[in-house]
Amino acid sequence: MAGQEKRLSPPTPAVNGEHGAKKARAQALVPVVKQEPRQGVEREEGEVANADGPAAAAVAMAASTEALVALAPGPPALIDVRFEVALLHCKVCLLPLKPPVFKCESGHVLCCYCRGGHVEVCGRADIHCGGMDAFICAAKVPCSYKGFGCEQYVVYHQAEQHKRACQHAPCLCPELGCGFLGTPPALIDHFAAVHSRPIIAVRYGRPWNLSLPLAQRWHVVVGQENQSVFLVTLGELGAAATAVSLVCVRADGAAAAAGAPQFWCKLSVEHPGGDKDKVVLMASAVGSSTLSSGAPVPGQGMFLAVPQELMSVDTIAISVRIDQVHPVADAAAAAKAIPPPPARTTRRFH
Repeated sequence: MAGQEKRLSPPTPAVNGEHGAKKARAQALVPVVKQEPRQGVEREEGEVANADGPAAAAVAMAASTEALVALAPGPPALIDVRFEVALLHCKVCLLPLKPPVFKCESGHVLCCYCRGGHVEVCGRADIHCGGMDAFICAAKVPCSYKGFGCEQYVVYHQAEQHKRACQHAPCLCPELGCGFLGTPPALIDHFAAVHSRPIIAVRYGRPWNLSLPLAQRWHVVVGQENQSVFLVTLGELGAAATAVSLVCVRADGAAAAAGAPQFWCKLSVEHPGGDKDKVVLMASAVGSSTLSSGAPVPGQGMFLAVPQELMSVDTIAISVRIDQVHPVADAAAAAKAIPPPPARTTRRFH
């Protein structure tokens, strides 16, 4: 049936025609992956390497999928960018934006507290910006105290809140006119090198008899166990007495951190002549301070009032005891760790 046989001849490629243009566009859209000949397998007669065929497209798609899957696990990728800080602030109150964020018909970005009053200026201000919510919650900045050891990145509108509670907040030198800022260990070196102040080392849990010159308003005490820094301050209470107080020099955030050591102190002054009936003493919890306002003001907070008759002309002899107490959370955990005593049975004797 030679007359019924139909032979299909391959189409003649159109170089400048429509078919050629479609093929060129298809080649541009499909990535070409070069395949090396398989080792140990010879090509059959008539087999040619086709880089733009369906097999190559399938290989390219598989490779792209594998690349995407390889990038999927793990933490999200981060970048550092710079832009005007005004973009993160409300156009009305000029405070950092917090979700939910709105904008008016004129395109002004507003916080939820200012959009009501802004209606009178620009009309509608109830357009919620969901994308802006996600943006301001993802925009993070380094802590202001990065130079003092804090490595956290915090959401921009939470930066001030973090700053107030940061454990790495620096402390100020209490000397009048000195603006040195540093961590408590750095302050110890500063006190000795710049102000030639002696560093008094004490151990917790026992009294230490100190003779402090009245001419110096503050004195440095360091706990040997953990190098905590304390400041003993002296100040006149009029002409009749001298106020003595003790404070731990550290950031407020460090004092409130979980597991942070807490302290209790006992201050006492006896009569220089040894009269045991004339003594003043005080026991209280030790507060913490960054000394941002300088040394504690005499007569404020907890202090010991020492009358003049218990002091010599130029010094005060005082007994200082500092006890390190466990935080409440640690004490509760320790109590749970102690097993209960064994149950007792009552015996009756006949």
